[in-house]
Amino acid sequence: MKKIISIISVILVLAISLCACSAKEAEPTLQTDETEDYKNGGSIKMGCVPVDTLNPLITTHSTVADFLSLVYEGLFVTMPDLTPKSVLATEYVASDDNTVYTIRLKSGVTFHTGKPFGAEDVVATLSYITMYGGKYSTVTDNIAAYSAPSADTVIITLKTPVADFANTLDFPILPSGLTADDFAASNAHFVPVGTGMYAYDGAAAYKNIYLKANTSWHNQQKRPHIDKIDVEILSDEDTVISAFDAGAIDILTTSWRNSAEINLTSSLYKTYETSQNKFTFMGINTASAAFDTASERRAFASKIDSEKLCDDIMLGSAEVALSPVREGVYFNADDTDDNEPAHRETTTDDEISEDYTLMLLYNSSSKTKERLALALKHQLSMAGLKVELDPQPFEMYLAKVANCEYDLYVGEVSVDNAANLEFMFGEARSHQNVCCYQSSELATLVSNLNRMSGKQHKSVAWENFEKYYHDNAFQLPLYFTKGAVYVNKTISGDLKPNLSLLLYGFEELCIENK
Repeated sequence: MKKIISIISVILVLAISLCACSAKEAEPTLQTDETEDYKNGGSIKMGCVPVDTLNPLITTHSTVADFLSLVYEGLFVTMPDLTPKSVLATEYVASDDNTVYTIRLKSGVTFHTGKPFGAEDVVATLSYITMYGGKYSTVTDNIAAYSAPSADTVIITLKTPVADFANTLDFPILPSGLTADDFAASNAHFVPVGTGMYAYDGAAAYKNIYLKANTSWHNQQKRPHIDKIDVEILSDEDTVISAFDAGAIDILTTSWRNSAEINLTSSLYKTYETSQNKFTFMGINTASAAFDTASERRAFASKIDSEKLCDDIMLGSAEVALSPVREGVYFNADDTDDNEPAHRETTTDDEISEDYTLMLLYNSSSKTKERLALALKHQLSMAGLKVELDPQPFEMYLAKVANCEYDLYVGEVSVDNAANLEFMFGEARSHQNVCCYQSSELATLVSNLNRMSGKQHKSVAWENFEKYYHDNAFQLPLYFTKGAVYVNKTISGDLKPNLSLLLYGFEELCIENK
């Protein structure tokens, strides 16, 4: 009997061993060239409005910038927790006072023309931005000097300290040697040449722009899976949305219009969302008689239900804001059990006098802001306060904000990826403060945020700022808008949108049924 059991045991062991060997031999076949060849290939369609220029530094059209983000790359991209991830750079070192950044560059990278990428291209791009302006000018405004001591090293010196400055180095890098004509919006012959996963492959005037996979891409992937992208030029943004809804184009982003304003009837798409730094708030004029004490402002803040605003106005495509920086970033992680730190309490014995009629200013050019203003008025009216709306076209709205001609106003700003709050609360720009609030103590707290490096020190500086922010209630945070990408369901793979690129991870997409 023992002999029989022994024989059976040997058979079982052999069977298990054979199964294990089979499994081990089968596993590598998932990574064979044949499988990769199956994933590679095919063409998809994107849409854009009529092109102003194909120069990514100066284009004013977000739909154009979307597809150009596949042609060009930056030094870093910023992840949702506000940490930088290397792209064309490998690392950076900041000085103790966060004013000098030394950046090491990736080797073996070439532009689509075959020209090697190096430090001279980074320096040239910084010069382009400085000379010709564009949406990245806010980065160079605080740069005192930049140089390339070697082919793989760039040194940037700032005028004032900025912790996490590397997060702002996500602008597209262009090759050196471009001329002023290349930065004229009227130059219809500008040919985009970057280091990205797709290369420009010509255009049909007023109809289409073509991109092809860059087979020499420096990324760990040999190439993006999808061979070609056909960018169709459509008449306007609404037509781009309609084309996606009808299945005529395959990808749509919210880089130029938030999700709450995109009404899709089709369900044949996947949605990829990510946190963004687009901060919506209510500005409170602290010079107004109704709000001249912090306790009155805290009492006022307690009347607003931000969560309901997220649901009703943004249809869930936003997250409640507790401060000008999102929860969950590396220095602002909330570890408390109830997710509501004590210093954020807004209860107070004081009340806003019902004798005041509060004027609520908003940008009437935005349908979302109009809906938000109406919802805010309703909430405040339900609390017994008198509110009158002051709708103004965008230019007049900006002028009235700058001159503090309001009691309350609906505001929206894009906080940069370094979470530098100087533009809102810094002492040097107190005359431009978004809430007509001046405080040397606040300016010092903001400055400390830019001087502190490392999670521990930055977290302490942030906690000090946030406590002051909530105690003084000179601004009422409402929500952060989320970014989204909609992708046709026939396309497989997963995007990983981040704060720098909504199309991050595009190389992983493939057409399984091509």
